[in-house]
Amino acid sequence: MSTASAEALKLPSVQAPSLDGIAVRVPTPDDLTEEDLLRAFHEKRRELATTRERERGETLELGDDVQLNIVGYCDGKLIPFSARFGMRTELAPIEALPGFCEAVAEGGKVGESMQIALVLPETYPVEGLQGKPARFLVDVVAASQVTLLPESSPEFLEQLGMGSTLEEVMDNLREELEDELAGQLWVQAQNMVLDEVARRAPVEVPRALVDEELRRRWVQAEGKAMVEYQFDVEEQQEALQGWLTDPTTRAEAERRLHIGIALKAVTEAEKLQLTPEKLEELIREHMEPFGFSAEDVHAALRETPETTKQLAELGWYLLAVEHVMGKAKVTFEGAEQG
Repeated sequence: MSTASAEALKLPSVQAPSLDGIAVRVPTPDDLTEEDLLRAFHEKRRELATTRERERGETLELGDDVQLNIVGYCDGKLIPFSARFGMRTELAPIEALPGFCEAVAEGGKVGESMQIALVLPETYPVEGLQGKPARFLVDVVAASQVTLLPESSPEFLEQLGMGSTLEEVMDNLREELEDELAGQLWVQAQNMVLDEVARRAPVEVPRALVDEELRRRWVQAEGKAMVEYQFDVEEQQEALQGWLTDPTTRAEAERRLHIGIALKAVTEAEKLQLTPEKLEELIREHMEPFGFSAEDVHAALRETPETTKQLAELGWYLLAVEHVMGKAKVTFEGAEQG
């Protein structure tokens, strides 16, 4: 629960920044690699694979789809950001934590718990834990055996619908990835523009406000599940402190708040209007890529007062971003036009 007062959590006011002359130049991205193509191809194969839900007590294998609850400990304390509940993933080696998935596959059984001892790699994201011994408690909630079709089989190629030969598939897959990369470049451009808007609206974001933002994110990511799984208050506090004290996480939360404060000032100064029709349009545009139809968006907007409020807040943010991006000049290195 938050211990900050309503006054401490009040957004500071700031003069609306000028939107004149905002221009960003997005650097050329790295070329797609063979590894990028193979990873994407692997995901395509898994989408068309046949699956069989494993029975309780059945052993796991690498390549399974698994649902896991995970908590890690190091130096007798909970590892920041290690608590994951209901996490669904392919049981395959991961670079950030070598040996983890291999150990789950070797000793894991559906419906059972296990403990894994590992030495955290020198590249582990939390600098103070690099190279240290750690243990992970893992619950195997569910798992499915995955059977892939042969990659060159006519059946697979026909179902995939991206070419009649493996070579054609790879060519079309490269084009698909390049289209995705173009979308990522636009997101990068948007972030650069928003950072410039925030720079033009200097403000000191109160520490209590950053703490509250991190606390809310922690509750959604870990806190609710830790209460459900009856972690004691001390461990909950350890998990929360990991979020509150991590420099990178704090910096990103402060950046988001700063941008939000600046955009709020823009909406007020520019007298932007969010009509119900505009709200539905904005939400639909940003939800359609995730498979949500216009009917889904329409229903979500009227689901509950709380949902309506949250989507309205998102709508105001999207409206402000749309307005700001319409004023900015964006160019991409290597492109003839901005």
